Amino acid sequence: MIASRFDTHRRRPRSVTKPARPMVFGRLLACAVLVASGFACSASDGGSSGTSATSDGGWGSGGGAEYDGGSSSSDAGGGTTKPDLPPEVEKEVDFGAPEGSPNFVFVPVKGADEVVKVSGKTLKVTLVEVGDRPTVIKVVPGQDKVVVLNSGSDDVSVLTSTETTDDVRSESVLPHGNALSLDPTGNWAAVFYDHARAKPGDPVGSFQAISLVRVGAGQTGSMEVSVGFRPKAVHFTTGAKQALVVTDDGISIIELATVKDGDVIPAVPVSADPFAKPKEREVQTTPDGTWAVVRQSDLKGLVAVHLPTKKLVGIPMTSVPTDLDLSPDGSQVLAVLRDSSEVALVGLPKQATNSLAGKLISVKPLTAGLARITSDGKKALLYTSVGGIEQVATLDMATAKVQPKALRKTVDYVFLPKGGHTAVLVHKPAKGPMYDLDETEAFVDNSYGYTLFDLNTGFTKLVLTPVPPLEIVTSKGPGTEGVPAKAWLLLPDPQGLSHEVQEAALSNLLTTSHPLGSKPQHARYLHGAGVLAVTQQHPSGRITFIDTDKGTAKTVTGYELNGLVK
Repeated sequence: MIASRFDTHRRRPRSVTKPARPMVFGRLLACAVLVASGFACSASDGGSSGTSATSDGGWGSGGGAEYDGGSSSSDAGGGTTKPDLPPEVEKEVDFGAPEGSPNFVFVPVKGADEVVKVSGKTLKVTLVEVGDRPTVIKVVPGQDKVVVLNSGSDDVSVLTSTETTDDVRSESVLPHGNALSLDPTGNWAAVFYDHARAKPGDPVGSFQAISLVRVGAGQTGSMEVSVGFRPKAVHFTTGAKQALVVTDDGISIIELATVKDGDVIPAVPVSADPFAKPKEREVQTTPDGTWAVVRQSDLKGLVAVHLPTKKLVGIPMTSVPTDLDLSPDGSQVLAVLRDSSEVALVGLPKQATNSLAGKLISVKPLTAGLARITSDGKKALLYTSVGGIEQVATLDMATAKVQPKALRKTVDYVFLPKGGHTAVLVHKPAKGPMYDLDETEAFVDNSYGYTLFDLNTGFTKLVLTPVPPLEIVTSKGPGTEGVPAKAWLLLPDPQGLSHEVQEAALSNLLTTSHPLGSKPQHARYLHGAGVLAVTQQHPSGRITFIDTDKGTAKTVTGYELNGLVK
């Protein structure tokens, strides 16, 4: 259990100074950088009167200025620049294997050719033979079915399980693939080599090819296709009509209904400069595959690519965006402009266009360089990863209203569960504004912890912990219809004495601790069985199953995992 010195209580938030009356924005956004990069950008206002939205000042006024991102002419005004801040670091937490399906946990056996399957209902353990050295496992959404990438045999195993049966079939893939993406419909898998994931000594795979595997019921076969240089991600569009392969050269668009083995799929450029090699490039695609939106570290704005026509549209902005997010339905772009204290909301139409209109919103005096949008597209969380800054805000995506919130600690990363409006803000030790003036502030700043943040009400609850959470998983409650009810955080004791899983109710933000006998490694929620499966460090393997409703726990120990009788 966590020692009592980490117990917390509610505290009044620090006051936040309201900004002065927001500046009036006309057609503010500069074209210079985009013109230099080869984009067309008119120097006139196109006959517009240049009127802009204004507000009566203060937080939450929603007074964003309308602008036409493709036809602005003047230099940006408004917004305090922050050139002295370090770069933002947006952590994309991938907890990796094992994986949990609705009813089972699947654990790859290192150095062998087997996967351990454990039932969340009966705790029965089964060893299932797959390919050589299984390394990556992905669950087909909503099914007791997994796709296993086997690094030793260069194939994938498609494993479909019930309580009594395990059906396995294998398909060959490109040698040395180390990345696996699944189509949400459960019909396709893509395997490729991502050099960024390779470990020292790993064999090198192809930099310009991927394998496509049919994994749907009754489907068989795999194929290899050539794509742009260095694949980084594969996005499947709605209904699995296309696979969009993001590469250094742009986006290779694969039509899944007609693709054949050996096809060559050139990349659609995402930059007007064919020689551009930005230090950082982020590419997001809409679910229907109509648009790709690009953020680059050397571009004072964004680039939108209409993929069906390959048309590039420049979106000039007041400063270099530090983050880019798309609404879940792909209708809006959210860009965070930390250095000018603004965010931009830009609409994405279905048709090709020469310019994209949007809204520029001042967030002064908030420092925000990153954002996360809720899965329903209604709210966005604005924050920064810069040490010593203890603040966040919510943005209403419909009204552009910004609501700030003072925190007690610096944000390391954000966990925003699908279906919910309560975020888990994970903190790191960092000196805050009152560090040298208050002993309690110094203690809090030096500690690890997390904050539960209700984006609807603005209420926050800080929970201090002796270590950073190893993993975070959410579970659903009865009758919640997909809304997460609880968050579960793994807290391994560095002294090896009091490991635990911490349960946080997302409705009332109360926390409960569940002790573990061994150091936790991974946690997966099995919604069909209604349990949280926690794998632990143990000579022969150990999994504890916690009933997410009742809190009771059962453990499968090492001798059972080895298939031996006690």
